[in-house]
Amino acid sequence: MKAQTLFLTVAGLCSSFATHAAVVELNDDIKLDWGMDAYVRGHAIDASGEESSNGYTSRFRVKTNLILSDGWSINTRWQGYYDWSGDRRHSGGAGTNYTDGSNSDGLSIDLGFVQYADQGLVVRAGRQRADWAYGFNIENDRRDRLLAMKSYQYGNNDQISLLGIYDLRFAESEYATDLDVYDDVHMYALAAVGSHGIVDWGMLWAYFDGGEGNIGDSSTGIPQAGYGIDYFHNISPFVNVVMNDFSVKAAANVILSDSTDKNGYHTTWGADGLAGFVETSYQLTPTVKLQAQAIGFVDGGLVGRGFDTYSGLINNNDRNDPNPISRQFFGGLGHENNDGQLYAARIDWQASELWNIKFAGGQMNIDHNLGSDTDLEATFLDLSTQYQWSKFTDFTVQMSWADKDIDDLAVMAMVNIKYN
Repeated sequence: MKAQTLFLTVAGLCSSFATHAAVVELNDDIKLDWGMDAYVRGHAIDASGEESSNGYTSRFRVKTNLILSDGWSINTRWQGYYDWSGDRRHSGGAGTNYTDGSNSDGLSIDLGFVQYADQGLVVRAGRQRADWAYGFNIENDRRDRLLAMKSYQYGNNDQISLLGIYDLRFAESEYATDLDVYDDVHMYALAAVGSHGIVDWGMLWAYFDGGEGNIGDSSTGIPQAGYGIDYFHNISPFVNVVMNDFSVKAAANVILSDSTDKNGYHTTWGADGLAGFVETSYQLTPTVKLQAQAIGFVDGGLVGRGFDTYSGLINNNDRNDPNPISRQFFGGLGHENNDGQLYAARIDWQASELWNIKFAGGQMNIDHNLGSDTDLEATFLDLSTQYQWSKFTDFTVQMSWADKDIDDLAVMAMVNIKYN
């Protein structure tokens, strides 16, 4: 597909109608917080070595939160998501991909939890959103979770919050199989986040408890389940320091496990691994911000799939809102000698009150990608232009290109409408 055709493909329609929300007092004891949002998104990919592709996706969400005067609340958001594929009577049943012509319909509980909040204490149980370390650990995920958090203030508006978390990551009883070899996967975590003057920080320790059978056995036809997790520890600190026009942001993911050595075969993050990033930002003028970052991982270290690499083709693909132009995962699953480095810079230019332009470029290298004998290398460029039609509406077009082992050109367009 030529570049001209690529642009025409996404010129059709790609829109987002986001967050119309209101709080209604039903009586003295009950409030209803409700809202709706949706998008329709289009994309086109000119891929090397395979057929070019394009498609449209839509998502619609309805939020209803019932807030009670005793501190309790019921919080829900329903989500409908589908991949455009024509009349349902001709296109068949639900599929899973963006561009294969399947009908990827899905209606699910996006969020659903009960909450108690009072004087700095928050307790939640149910399906909740999960984020950590600027997306370097996890971004916009959904977890079946128990959470307790207590916040304390001190000094001049400084604060610290302490958290205890339990997640059910995989339920063996809900997995459709006749094989009795799998185990539940549980996550237990303690965390702290705080702000002190010019410093924001966080520290997380999490333990993932699964089972050695979850990795499966291809030689006997046993598939992987439960993410292939046996057990591992994850230690994840982050920090952000802001000094006038200059800021530094950093995070790390440390994986500790001897599961692979114990079992004699690879399990997901079953060996020690490390990943980290450092990003600097400088407000050169009131309208121009310069950013640069370095990202790396060793021995298959954990890098969040939703992390912003400055390229739409690399990561930038969070768990709950998949990015159709993301083509390459930069990160690992715990394989020895699977190392990677990514260096990138970006210019963020507020050209006027109405126009914002972001231009980025960088270099990516991966050795032994996901434990294979394949090494990957690519130079990438990314251009995003946003026009602020009004305080409610903006138009965005993103073009992402990479050479060598990615060798793709992609364009994605969107109209955003936001209220509240």
